[in-house]
Amino acid sequence: MPKLLAPLGATALTLAAALAPSVTHAANDGTIEITGDIVATTCLIEGKPPGAGNITKDVQLAGISAGSLSKPGATAGDRGFEIRIGGNEECTDGAIAKIRFDPSSPALDRSTGRLNIDAATGAASNVQIEIANGNGKPINLYTEDSEGAQISAHEAAIPLIARYYSLGDAKEGKAASRVGFQVVYQ
Repeated sequence: MPKLLAPLGATALTLAAALAPSVTHAANDGTIEITGDIVATTCLIEGKPPGAGNITKDVQLAGISAGSLSKPGATAGDRGFEIRIGGNEECTDGAIAKIRFDPSSPALDRSTGRLNIDAATGAASNVQIEIANGNGKPINLYTEDSEGAQISAHEAAIPLIARYYSLGDAKEGKAASRVGFQVVYQ
């Protein structure tokens, strides 16, 4: 009897090994190199310390006719604003300050780099909010920083523009959105 079980045991073990999922490790396709700098420049932002998330910059866009946003790519309602930094000794003269937008902000459309309108009853449709540099050049909020402003006398102002951006045949309604930001330095 033991002679009969030995071949069955070996066959069962071979069968189990053949049916077990094999673990293979794929080779990497590439490497992401990450570099950066920690700088001593620490400027107040809108008069408040950085890093606490307690700064809110309200930008009020005017009411715009839906007709002015009927074609895809049309923009309207440009409203200029500034993010003011500095007023403290640690805000180092000569450094360049830029605004970096939070790529994980919930309203950010990663495919366009613009902000989606809050979904709510009575909300506008087929429109996004675009942020541009002070010269009007749009900023892809997912991949780009604002243009820089040089710090002088321990302060700087970073000019920006907010405006409506049509996805085509915009419909009337409320248009509200938001995006997180940080001030970064060169």
